[in-house]
Amino acid sequence: MHITELEIDNFKSFIKKAKIPFFEGFTVISGPNGSGKSNIIDSILFVLALSSSRTLRAEKLTDLINLNSGKQTAEVSLSFSDGTRIRRRIKRTASGYYSYTYLNEKPCKQADITDFLSRHGIIPHGYNVVMQGDVTRIIEMSDFERRKIIDEIAGVAEFDAKKEQAIRELEVVRERIEREEMLLSELSQRLGELAEERKQALKYREWQEKLRKLETCRAGAFLNAKEKDLASLVRVIADQELALSRVASDRSLEENEWSYLKADLDDIARQINQKSGTEYLKLIADLEEAKGVIRLSEQAIGRARKEKEANLEGMNRSFVDQKRAEERITECTNAIREMTIDRTNLAMETAAARGQIEKLGAEIQDQSRDVEGARDKLFSLMQAIEAEKANRSGILHQKDLILEKSRMRTLERERLEERLREIEGDLASRVVQRKREEQQESSLREEKKAIEQEISALEASVFAKRSSAERLREELRGIEHETMRLEAQQQAQGEPGSRALEAVLAMAGVHGTIARLGKAPPEYTTALNVAAGGKLHYVVVDDDKVAAAAIRYLKDQKLGRLTFLPLAKLRPAPLPELPDNGIIGHAVRMLEYEPQFEPAFRVVFGATVVVESLDRGRQLLGKYRMVTRDGELLERSGAMTGGSFKKPPRGFGAAVEDEIDRLRQRAGEIRSEIADLENAVKQGSAGIEERRGRRSAIDGELQRFTITAEEIGRQSDLFSQEKERVEGVLAVFAEEVRSGTADLAALEASLDTSTGEIAQLTRRMEQLKKRLDDTTIPALTESLEKKRRELDDAERRLRNKESDIADLSRERQHFVARVEELKGEKTRLAEVNRQIDADIASAEAQIEESREAIQKVEERQKEFSGELDGLRTRHSDTANAIHESEKKLLEFDSAKERIAIQLDALHGRQASLAAEIESLRGEVGEVTTDLSLSEIEDGIAEASTAMRKIGAVNMLAIEEYDRVESRVNERQEKKEILSRERTTLLSRIERFETMKFEAFMTAYRAIDANFRGIFARLTSGSGRLILENEEDPFKGGLSFAVQPRDKAVHLLSALSGGEKSLTTLAFIFSIQQHLPAPFYAFDEVDMSLDGSNVERIGEMIRDLSGTSQFIIVSLRKPMIEGADRILGVTLLPDKSSFVTGVRADV
Repeated sequence: MHITELEIDNFKSFIKKAKIPFFEGFTVISGPNGSGKSNIIDSILFVLALSSSRTLRAEKLTDLINLNSGKQTAEVSLSFSDGTRIRRRIKRTASGYYSYTYLNEKPCKQADITDFLSRHGIIPHGYNVVMQGDVTRIIEMSDFERRKIIDEIAGVAEFDAKKEQAIRELEVVRERIEREEMLLSELSQRLGELAEERKQALKYREWQEKLRKLETCRAGAFLNAKEKDLASLVRVIADQELALSRVASDRSLEENEWSYLKADLDDIARQINQKSGTEYLKLIADLEEAKGVIRLSEQAIGRARKEKEANLEGMNRSFVDQKRAEERITECTNAIREMTIDRTNLAMETAAARGQIEKLGAEIQDQSRDVEGARDKLFSLMQAIEAEKANRSGILHQKDLILEKSRMRTLERERLEERLREIEGDLASRVVQRKREEQQESSLREEKKAIEQEISALEASVFAKRSSAERLREELRGIEHETMRLEAQQQAQGEPGSRALEAVLAMAGVHGTIARLGKAPPEYTTALNVAAGGKLHYVVVDDDKVAAAAIRYLKDQKLGRLTFLPLAKLRPAPLPELPDNGIIGHAVRMLEYEPQFEPAFRVVFGATVVVESLDRGRQLLGKYRMVTRDGELLERSGAMTGGSFKKPPRGFGAAVEDEIDRLRQRAGEIRSEIADLENAVKQGSAGIEERRGRRSAIDGELQRFTITAEEIGRQSDLFSQEKERVEGVLAVFAEEVRSGTADLAALEASLDTSTGEIAQLTRRMEQLKKRLDDTTIPALTESLEKKRRELDDAERRLRNKESDIADLSRERQHFVARVEELKGEKTRLAEVNRQIDADIASAEAQIEESREAIQKVEERQKEFSGELDGLRTRHSDTANAIHESEKKLLEFDSAKERIAIQLDALHGRQASLAAEIESLRGEVGEVTTDLSLSEIEDGIAEASTAMRKIGAVNMLAIEEYDRVESRVNERQEKKEILSRERTTLLSRIERFETMKFEAFMTAYRAIDANFRGIFARLTSGSGRLILENEEDPFKGGLSFAVQPRDKAVHLLSALSGGEKSLTTLAFIFSIQQHLPAPFYAFDEVDMSLDGSNVERIGEMIRDLSGTSQFIIVSLRKPMIEGADRILGVTLLPDKSSFVTGVRADV
C-alpha cells in the first residue's frame, strides 16, 4: 500500500485546491525556500493525525487555515493504492474550531484513523514522517530521552500502564482485606457474646418444651367438645361452599396453575427449610458443641497443670522432710549401737558384782553359824531393801518415760501451734482478699451492664440507620434504573434519517433540526410536537447553496432524504392578531430558540394557535389552524385529529428531559442522605467497637476474678482441713498431758512410800549390824553391802541405758514411720500427677478430634450455602409467578364476594375452632400419661419456677448466633479469596516487569543490529548502540559509540555536526527497518550533510524504495539525481504555493 494522491485545500500556503499525484518508489519534492515544500509533509501529518499543532509549526490548529483566502475551513485528503481515502477538515468558529475526520467518506474518530494506520505499520513513534527538527532533536536529546525512543517502540508504556493498574488494584484489594479483617474481628467478638445468651435460651426452651408437654396432658379433656362443635360448623360451611363452588368453576384453570406453582414453591421452601432447618441447625449445633468441647478441654488442661505444679511442690517438701527424718534415723541408730555396747559392759559388770556378793554371802554363812537367826533376819532385811529399791527403780524408770514423752509432746505441740497460727493468718488474708475482689467484681459487673445497655442502644441506632441507608439505596437503584430507561428511551426515539442527518451536520452552514434548536415548556410539549408534526426534523441551514450541496452529498452517498430550511430564502407570513377569549397564543411564541432561527420556526408553525380545549377549538373551527393542550389538531380546512397516543409524540422532549433532571436531582439528594447515614453508621460502629473493647476487658477481669476465687476457695479448703487435723492432734496431746500428769503424781506418791520403806528397813538393818560387830560378819557384811551398792549402781546405770536405748528406739521407730508416711505421700502425689498427665493427653486428643470435626462441619456448611443460593433464586422466580397468577385470580374474586361475606364469619369461627383443636391435638398428640393431675400441676409448677429463675432470655440469640456465625464464615471465605487475588496481582506485576524488560531488549537488540549494518554502509566505519545500564536499562540512557572510517571511536557528543546528523539518520533508518511501513516522508534531513554523505543517503533510500514508498523534501543535487521522480513547488505572487509538475527521471 502506498500514497497515490494528496489533495490540499486552503491548508497553510496552499490557498487553492491542489491535487498532487504520488507513485511508488523514490520521489523528491524540491523548490525555492519558502515555496511550501514542507507544508506538503505537514498536510500528510495533519490528515493522518500523526502530530500535534506545534509539530506542524502552528500554535493552534486554526492557524493551519489560510487567512488570505477568506475561508473559515481547511481540508486535506489522502488516497492510497488499496482504494482507501482519508479526509480531515477543520472549521474555525467564534468560540474555537470543529474538526471532522472521514474514512472512505464516512465520519469517524481520529482513533479509527490511528487504528487503520497501525494495522499497516504506520505509528506515531515509528518515524514514518521525519521533519526538519527531528534529526536535531534526537542529536540534542539526553541519553535518557534517547532511550525513551526505544521505550515507545517496544511498547514499554503499555506494560507500565498495566503494572500501575495492577498496583492500584492491589491497593484496593489490600484495603478490602483490612476491612474484612475488621469485620471479622467485630463479628467474632459478637459471636462470643451471643454464646452465653444462646446457652440460656436453649435451657429456657428445654423447660418450655417440658411445660408444653405437661400442658398437653391437661388439654386432652377439652378436645372432644371442640371437635363436636367443629363438625356441626363444617356441615353449615359445606352448604355455603356448595353454592360457592358454582361461582368458582370459572376460575378453576387459573387456580390449577396457581396450585402447581404453589406446590413448586412449597417444595422449594421445604427443600430450603430442610437445608436451612434441622439439618443446618444440627451442623451449627455440632460446630458449637465441638468448639465448646475445645474450650472446656483447654480449661481442664489449665486446671490440671496448676494442680500438677502444686503436687510437685508437695513432693519436694515431702522429699526434704524425708531426708531430715532419714538423717535422724541414722543418728538414733548410731546412738543405740553405742549405748548397746555400754549396756553390755554394764551387764558384765553387774554379773561380776553378783558373783562377788554370792561369795561374800557364803563366807558370812560359814563364819556365823551361831548367829544364824540374826543373820537370816539381816539377810531378810537386806532382801527387803533390795526389793524395795528395785521397786523404786521401776518407779523412777516409769517417771523418766513419762517426762520424756511429755518433753516430746511439748515440742510437737509448739510446732503444731505455730503451724495453726500460720493457717489462721493465711485464712484471714484469703478472706480479706476475696472481699476486696468481690467489691471490684460487683463494680465491674455494674459497669458491664451499663456498657451493654449503651451497646444495645447504639446497635439499635446503627441498625435503624443501616436500614434507612439500604432503603435509600433501593430507592436510588430504582431512580437510576428509571433514569437509564428514560435516557435509553430518549436515545432510542432518535430522529428520522439519523444516518443522513449525522452526515450533513458536519457540513459548514448546517445548524441542526427544528427539534434540536428549540425547547418547549413541559405543559405545551405535546401540543407543540403535534402542531409541528413531521416538520420537527426539518434541517435549518444558512442558504440554498448549503442545502443544494447537502442534497447532492446525500444523493451521491445514497444516505436518504432530508428537508432543508435555508434561512436566507425563507419568507414567513406575518402573524395575525388574536382575540383573548379561549386562545392561549401562537404556537411559535411558546418556544424558546435563538433569534436567528425565527424564520424557520415561523415557517414550521405558521399561524397555528394553541387553544384551551377542544370545545373552544370547535367554536373557532375554520378560522385558524389550532391545537389543544392535549394534542387534538384542528385544521383550518375543518379536519380534526385526536384520540389517545400509544406513546407520547416525539419531538422537543422537554418533559422527558425535565423528568431526567428531576430524577438526577433526587438521586443527588439521596446520595447525600446515604453519605450522612454512612458517616453516622461509621461513628456508631466506632462507638460500639470502643465499648465492646471495654466490655471484653471487663470480661477478662471478671474471668480472672473467677479463677482467683476458685483458687482461694481451694486453698481455703486445704487450710481448713489441715487446721482440723492440727486441732485434733492438739486435743489428743492435751488429753495425754492430763493423763500423764495424774500418772506422774501417782508415781511420785509411790516413790515417797518406797523411800520411806527403804529408810525404815535400813534402820532395822543397822541395829542388827551392831549386834554382829563383835564378829567378822560385820566386815563381811560391810563388804557385802558395798558390793550390793555397787551392784545397785551398776543395775541403775544398766536400767538407764536400757531406758535410753528404748527411747531412741521409739524415736527411731517414729521417724521410720514418718519416712514411710512421706514415701506414701510422694507415691500418692506421683500417681495423681500420672493421672493428671493422662487427663491432659486425653483432653488434647479430644481437642484434636473436635478441630477435625469443626473442619468437616465447615466444609459441609459451605456446600449448604451454594445449594441454598440456587434454591432461593428458584423460590424468588416461582414466588413472582405465583404473584402474577394471584393477580389474575383477583379478577375472578369479585363474583364470589357476596358468598364470601357470608362465609367469612363461618370460616372465622371454623378457623378459631380448628386452631384450638389443632393446638390441643398438638399438645396431646399420641402421648398417654399415667400421671395424676396433681403430679402434672406439680410438674408445671416446677417448670414455671425454673423458667422464672432463668429470668428474661433473648430467644433470638439462637438464630442471631447462627446468623453471625454464618457471616463470620462468609467473611473468612471472602478474605481468603482476596488473599488469593492479592497473590495473583503480585505475580502479575512481576510478570509485567519481566515482559517489559524482554520487549525492550528485543527491540533494542534488533535496532542495534540494524544500526551496525546501516552505519557501516553509510560511513564505511563501525558503530553500535550503548546502554548506560544493561542490567536495568530503565535506570540509564542510550548513546552511540561510532568509529567513522580512519578515525577513533567517539561518542555522539564528540562528533562533528555532519557526523552527528549521519549517525542520527542511521538510527532513524534502523528504527524504520525494525518497524517497516508502506511509505516514509523526510523533510530536508540532508541539509547538514556534505555532498558525498547526501549521495550515500540517496543511494540507500533508492535501495529501500523497492519495498516502501519514500517522499523526500530536499534541495541537494545528489538527492534529486537519485530520485525516481521530482515534484516541483513554487510560490505565486499572491503568496500561495503552487505545484509546477512532476518529472520522472528515466
